[in-house]
Amino acid sequence: MKKTLLISAIMIFISFGCNNASDKIKENNTTKLAQNNPKSNDEGINAQIIDNGGQAAFEFTNNGGTVWDFGTIQQGDSPEFTFTFKNTGNEPMIISNAKGSCGCTVPQWPKEPIAPGEMGEINVKFNSKNKKGSQNKTVTLTANTTPPNTKLRVTGQIEVPE
Repeated sequence: MKKTLLISAIMIFISFGCNNASDKIKENNTTKLAQNNPKSNDEGINAQIIDNGGQAAFEFTNNGGTVWDFGTIQQGDSPEFTFTFKNTGNEPMIISNAKGSCGCTVPQWPKEPIAPGEMGEINVKFNSKNKKGSQNKTVTLTANTTPPNTKLRVTGQIEVPE
């Protein structure tokens, strides 16, 4: 019986002692955060304003910007176009993906980062096999830009030979 009471007393002491120590550690960390962050309020809560100013940005320099009109072509033709752009942001641009809206629109993009102020190219090939009439396809670029997705459009007319 004495042994059980002793163990219970030790468990209660450890429980209260650990909680108190844990509270002290949290209090110290919160105080350090408040002291090291001038944008923190008195309770140590980080009130930092989110700034998206440090990102990459597309500026398309080719004629037509983000739209390529391949004009009128014959069914089965596979025209290609190169979209040129400049990174006008202040971080290296990383294009993580480029995806056509269907299998007929295939993009190739730079896999290496594009430094601020530098130029890059995205080549798009359109396969008109089994297509006819008016076309309006997209290529979605995913990059470290705001917003993270940028759409390029591919338009044109496909004639079916008689």
